[in-house]
Amino acid sequence: MTSRRGGLGPPSGGSSARQAPATLRKVKNVARRSLLAGLAAFATALTLFCAAFALRLWPRISGQHLPFSLIWPFARPLLAAGLELSFLVSAPIALGLAESGAAARSASVASWKATAFATALVVLGLGMPAFGVSSWLDGAGSSPGQLATELVASARESCVESMPPAEVTVPLLGFAWLCEPGRAPRLRGRAPFGKRATFQASAIALGDDLKRIALEGFSLAFPLPTLQVQVHTRHATLSGLPPWGRSRRLPLRLRVCLFALSAGCSAYGVGRLAAFRPWLPRWAGALLGACVSCCLWWAVSWLERHEPHGAAYLVLPAAGLLGAALSTASLLLAQRIRRRRSAAPAAGR
Repeated sequence: MTSRRGGLGPPSGGSSARQAPATLRKVKNVARRSLLAGLAAFATALTLFCAAFALRLWPRISGQHLPFSLIWPFARPLLAAGLELSFLVSAPIALGLAESGAAARSASVASWKATAFATALVVLGLGMPAFGVSSWLDGAGSSPGQLATELVASARESCVESMPPAEVTVPLLGFAWLCEPGRAPRLRGRAPFGKRATFQASAIALGDDLKRIALEGFSLAFPLPTLQVQVHTRHATLSGLPPWGRSRRLPLRLRVCLFALSAGCSAYGVGRLAAFRPWLPRWAGALLGACVSCCLWWAVSWLERHEPHGAAYLVLPAAGLLGAALSTASLLLAQRIRRRRSAAPAAGR
């Protein structure tokens, strides 16, 4: 009796031994698709960010014939920020692409371990070189604010040494020192609001990342349709400006941990969401990841403008979870519409 029972089915050890290579193969396939999709998404995002930063830098250098040695210190922080942001936004898109489309439909639903391994591979494979290169670009040398302060001081010195009346432009900043007989030098430039608003000041102090500008002896003039408005004050401070590159307030180690946590959690959520929707095409998987990436990008922009403290930085991973929740809601809505359309012909018969 005992021997007969033993010969009825295959031994459990052989079944698990056959399942192990299949599971390992499935994990490798998901990881390979995720890494390839991540590289493509990272290259696309980096191209877009570089184009946006070039448009931001171009008005400051066009027509001035500045040497590359003067432009590069201001381009480095923008490129470093582009590398980090490209890593952050490409991870959710990579998992959305990898877990959708014909390649994902041909295999069975990936396990949570396969998605977790693929997410870790994408985060490490993209995050380590991105933050390594960005730290090399923006870690050494003077900050943009320090370089800008040196340019302002050098232009003022040239203006004082020139025969009055004289006007010396500060490269890359759009300001100019005015030196008139019997008067102290005055800094003049366009105000960062309005098309025809101008300002003058006797002194200026710039923050390390150019998010904060303090002015002394400040006067602001802007025309209205019926009158000319002028404002005078002894001290003025402009804050909340977009940083030049990445914010200097957040330490690098905390920034790495925050970006890796946010990218990993959001990418894993998108991957599991796409894995349980076998009908999802690749473009829809990429769209789900892009929705989450937009939420992450918005959270980074908000953090860098407002300089919060402590637990407020958790808004970044929370934004990734919010994007995943919005993607889930949109998928459920699309699935309901799909079921209604497929049920309509059957009801007509």
